[in-house]
Amino acid sequence: MTQDFAKKKRAASTKDKSTIKRNNTRRAKPKQQKAPAWAWLVIGLLLAALITLLIYLANKPEEESNDQAKPSVKKDSTPPQPRFDFYEILKERQVEVPDRSSEIQAATPQNIRFFLQAGSFRNQDDAERLQAELVLINLPTTIESKTNDNGAQWHRVIVGPFKSRSKVAKARSTLASKKLSPLLLKRTID
Repeated sequence: MTQDFAKKKRAASTKDKSTIKRNNTRRAKPKQQKAPAWAWLVIGLLLAALITLLIYLANKPEEESNDQAKPSVKKDSTPPQPRFDFYEILKERQVEVPDRSSEIQAATPQNIRFFLQAGSFRNQDDAERLQAELVLINLPTTIESKTNDNGAQWHRVIVGPFKSRSKVAKARSTLASKKLSPLLLKRTID
């Protein structure tokens, strides 16, 4: 089989030229650059601000011209001074406050005593240690031992008794200064 190598070269060379032309045409087209995302964000924000401004201006009530809106004010007059009449009103009125201390004492039964539970421990030594600390700061303390349903024994450190809530509040603030948060207990004494 005979082949014509001369024609083959020409065909190959024409094929190379067409591919070169195609490649050149691709290169010759300028690439379209897309806008970056931040630019679209800025454009969107500006557009939203413009729309908001237009809505605000559309809903804003129309104001009259400056000449018609301002009433004429005399330059000689001073602004009126505020009047405080309540001083005179309070002097004229007298309020009598009834003495209710006897009612309050009658409302609270005399057989109720208040206690503060400063702590509850399983170990007797811990309860005695806390009792010793509280005795040193002049608080009357006792230790109550109780057995719960499970058979475990607990030792409560109780501060009190106190007859009035004011004494309870004072003892509570003293315990709070020692970083203890006591529980208020109310008991009737026979």
